[in-house]
Amino acid sequence: MIQRKEKNMQEHKGFFMPAEWAEHERTLMEWPVREAMIYPENNEIVCEEYAAVAKTISEFEPVTMLVNANTAEQAKALCGDSIEYLTVPHNDAWCRDNGPTFLVDGEHHVSAVNWQFNAWGEKYLPCDLDNEVAQKVLEYYKVPFLNSPIVMEGGSIHVDGEGTLLTTRECLLNRNRNPHLTQKEIEDELKRCIGITKTIWLNHGLFGDETDGHVDNVACFARPGVVILQVCEDDRDPNYAITLENLEILRNTDDAKGRRIEVIKIPQPPARFYEGSRL
Repeated sequence: MIQRKEKNMQEHKGFFMPAEWAEHERTLMEWPVREAMIYPENNEIVCEEYAAVAKTISEFEPVTMLVNANTAEQAKALCGDSIEYLTVPHNDAWCRDNGPTFLVDGEHHVSAVNWQFNAWGEKYLPCDLDNEVAQKVLEYYKVPFLNSPIVMEGGSIHVDGEGTLLTTRECLLNRNRNPHLTQKEIEDELKRCIGITKTIWLNHGLFGDETDGHVDNVACFARPGVVILQVCEDDRDPNYAITLENLEILRNTDDAKGRRIEVIKIPQPPARFYEGSRL
């Protein structure tokens, strides 16, 4: 059973998580943390690439870079003056996963959800600072928010903005996330927090994914009723059976509006390896 914390936002009805393509105000990023990297020797090039992405996005919309105090000057030197910098202590650089989930209503109001974050099942500890990032960002921007007691990462869910959510059992039902909750209890909490009415459950994400099957690695909505799905056509690859099953599930599923899902297949990129490990 879910034990809820006191809500910071008293009135939550009418808010929902918009689709990823919906108009938004800004992009949030977290500056890399060398100590958290699997390959820390690549820190310099990783930071340069983060800066390139941030500067490119800033040509079209505001970018806020969350920085640690000891790397703020490095970030500013690489990113320049077009980026807003906000000092928020963090352990790692995955704002999509440990940042807030923003919501809207029909009157252009914005709110958010503050989930719990445990570094993908406590794989990369410590993560205490990362678990505090969302609330600090929301407080800084004065966005009202709802606290949820469940562990959730942004990359583990994808929505169409019209009530349908796409996810995987491998991730959300993993014993290293919310072992005390059933599938229905998790669905009910998602309905309460982000306004969805239909959950489409795939069984697995990609083989070897350290996030335990984040759906954003394998499938996403292109528009309501249409899902882009990564498929593997090499029957020697573990992803062959996984993506074949995902295709079958989606082709036989309706969304929240009763539309049969249309699937657009994209081929899996060729397998690549770094120091003997598949990327």
